[in-house]
Amino acid sequence: MKNNTRHRSLRELFADVESSPEGLGGSEAQARLAKFGPNRLPPAPPKPWWQRFLDQFRNPLIAILVLAAFLSWLLGHPVDSAVIWAVILINTILGFVQEYRAENAVAALQSLLDPMALVLRDGRWQAMPATSIVPGDVLAVQAGERISADLALVEAHDLAVDESLLTGESFPVPKAALPDQSDEGTDSGEEAQRRSMVYAGTLVTVGSGMGIAVFTGSATEIGRIQTLMTSLPPMQTPLLRRVDHLARSLSAAVLLLAAVALAVGLSHGQGLENTLLAAVSLAVAIIPEGLPAVISITLALGVQRMARLGAILRRLPAVETLGSVTVICTDKTGTLTRNRMQVATALLAESTIHAPFTAPPPQDREGLTKLATAAVLCNDAQMGEQEEALGDPMEQALLHFAHHLGLLSAEIREAHPRRDTLPFHHERKFMATAHDEGRVYLKGAPEVILELCAWEWHPLGLRPIDRKAWRGRIDALAENGMRILALASGRSSENSWKDPIQGGWTLLGAVALLDPPRPGVQDAIQRCQMAGIRIQMITGDHPRTAAAIARHLGFMAPGDAVVTHEQWAAASAAERRHLAASTKVFARVHPEDKLQLVETLQGQGEIVAMTGDGVNDAPALRRADIGVAMGRSGSDVAREAAAMVLSDDHFAHIVAAVAEGRRVYANIRKTLQFMLPTSFAQGLVVLLAVLLDTEMPITPLQILWVNTLTASTMALVFAFMGGDPGLMQQAPRPPREALIPPALWRRMAIFTALTVTVVFLIFHYGLLDHTLAQARTLAVDTLMTMEAALLIALYGRPRQDRGDAVAGLALFLALLGQYLFGALPTLQRLFSTSDLEGADLPILLGAGILSYGLARILWGAEPRAVAASGKDASQKADGKTP
Repeated sequence: MKNNTRHRSLRELFADVESSPEGLGGSEAQARLAKFGPNRLPPAPPKPWWQRFLDQFRNPLIAILVLAAFLSWLLGHPVDSAVIWAVILINTILGFVQEYRAENAVAALQSLLDPMALVLRDGRWQAMPATSIVPGDVLAVQAGERISADLALVEAHDLAVDESLLTGESFPVPKAALPDQSDEGTDSGEEAQRRSMVYAGTLVTVGSGMGIAVFTGSATEIGRIQTLMTSLPPMQTPLLRRVDHLARSLSAAVLLLAAVALAVGLSHGQGLENTLLAAVSLAVAIIPEGLPAVISITLALGVQRMARLGAILRRLPAVETLGSVTVICTDKTGTLTRNRMQVATALLAESTIHAPFTAPPPQDREGLTKLATAAVLCNDAQMGEQEEALGDPMEQALLHFAHHLGLLSAEIREAHPRRDTLPFHHERKFMATAHDEGRVYLKGAPEVILELCAWEWHPLGLRPIDRKAWRGRIDALAENGMRILALASGRSSENSWKDPIQGGWTLLGAVALLDPPRPGVQDAIQRCQMAGIRIQMITGDHPRTAAAIARHLGFMAPGDAVVTHEQWAAASAAERRHLAASTKVFARVHPEDKLQLVETLQGQGEIVAMTGDGVNDAPALRRADIGVAMGRSGSDVAREAAAMVLSDDHFAHIVAAVAEGRRVYANIRKTLQFMLPTSFAQGLVVLLAVLLDTEMPITPLQILWVNTLTASTMALVFAFMGGDPGLMQQAPRPPREALIPPALWRRMAIFTALTVTVVFLIFHYGLLDHTLAQARTLAVDTLMTMEAALLIALYGRPRQDRGDAVAGLALFLALLGQYLFGALPTLQRLFSTSDLEGADLPILLGAGILSYGLARILWGAEPRAVAASGKDASQKADGKTP
């Protein structure tokens, strides 16, 4: 559709789209898809490759190397300049390729979050990708969903839409169904027309409805004004900002030390050319030019690995925060449980009937039929193909309950067409529907429905309700972890039925739905407890139901109390702090309770991960340190508010993501501990030679060789390295802990001092009976041997994963390259190296053993204590063993 048709009347637009009450046919939909194209906005133009390539030179470390290359060329050392340029190009190409891969990876992750829509096709409701929607499609919309196309509403039930994306107005806009086309006033005003339209990209905040797509893709309102142009999330995270800050600090240190070397060299009368070469050598030595690219690769691989584990990160800073999580506030249904509910028990006035319901007792048949009829009519789920239901899992279970009784939902709904709906709301805790002849059906929380009913249905006729007896029976089922819904009916006038709280309804019965725990959740919870992470269940279910599941999963003791909304709302600030710190289960909560709980926990210094799936969960998800939305059952609002989305709503994936976040952060820290000591050692060797006015143990070209070999082989080991075996038995990392704490700086300083001393002494020892080229080759080999020993020490014992193979291959390539460095004639001429003698091998071996031994002493113990196991996961990590 062309945008110039936008101002035509809805009547004309309906004529254009040629919709049908049965929805479009498959062949017609395919034809329209070919005509109008996919229902998506054109992507933002990508950054040109040459611009991405030039962006790599913005790194201050690379800028100093460029300066060094120019200085070398001006001083008449074209080979040195060429090699420096080669190193610069290798690292910029590595960074360029990494950025390209990262963009593709993020785009692939975003495709996993493509929205789905409920569309009427060939007379059946079907869940399909929003990109498949075409003009004329009939769509259902409900609270929590993002609208997939510009729709003209044909049904609207208490429907309100957040249109702030288009208008900037923060208040939801009430919507009404399009008046009957026969009404001459149908198109009598732009305001009336807008009230009957919902627009792509806007969010349904409350209610439900049905509409016909009149615009899709770039023809939508949002496409016309181009305000929903999506872009990739930036790769720059707090972690990478710290690395950039480290790079700038190193750059300042390099320039300062180069100035010192220049001043000292001139004071020793070495001449401007020699002192400039020494300054260039020092700059090249200290700069770990491959560090930013290696860290970016580690981070991107971690994000991709999390996606394979079922946790999709929408905001990359979550990688860093995941390692610090101390409390996980989780929903129950669908996260800890299967979210595949089934009716296990039906309660009638004087009968309790258990599944299966294929052959109910004759005396209960009438009561079950009435109960199932109410369950079908007061229900928004739809029965799709092959008896697969679509919609809320609980409502799906009610349709299957009726099916087991031999009742077809389509026939029931055709015999009792719905006239109006009062959607479920968390404050009233029930849903109501109005049908022909004033018949009304209610479905909701039993404690609410019981209070609204004055009568109960009985085979012999209506009789006054016995609320005490009903509560006892319902509580007994809830103790076993079942979710209970009560159903009622009655008659009401057309004007008063939407005020059911007046009471006087007739209770038809109740159903108990069972949603068993997911496989693997119990083990995941135990892993959390071992990792010092507390688990809190926050659910809208009955307190006894929630407690039964929590006890079954092992994170709630029999004597622990469950806190409800009423208790939380009545508590003072001090009491809330106590409840937040000690309670395992919060039941019958309101959305504002979640937000207040998150803020209370954060006020106590906790790092909170919060799960949620509904539109009302969005504030808590956004406020939490890690908001976790459900990928299947979650609303679009929840997914957009969250930092992480679970692809199949499984709690175990949260734990896997926490473990992966810890692994990524630990491995990045190991990368720094591996690369920085070597870089510092190279620079200090040069500076020491300048201060002592002696021969340079390593030339600038040889230093570049070491740095390139390090970044392209050995440093990459940590990007693939598996997590340490005890990683999930450590206390959470303090969130404000420095990237390199003082203790690690001290360790690196000690190792650097050892490396400088050994390399300097071995070089001068080599000068006693070797040529200068041999002595320098021996010094470089010593440096590489000590670096390889440090890698082995930091890596630790094998992990039986891909990282072991990468480590073995990297060490092999590094040692092979180092052998060729001294043995291959071409490299000998380029780098001024020479073959070593057999007597030099014990020297290298001794340096490697000394390096490995010191590294094991320095890095043998974990810097943080192991968390208390299981029972005392609430203790906070303070760096000491609990």
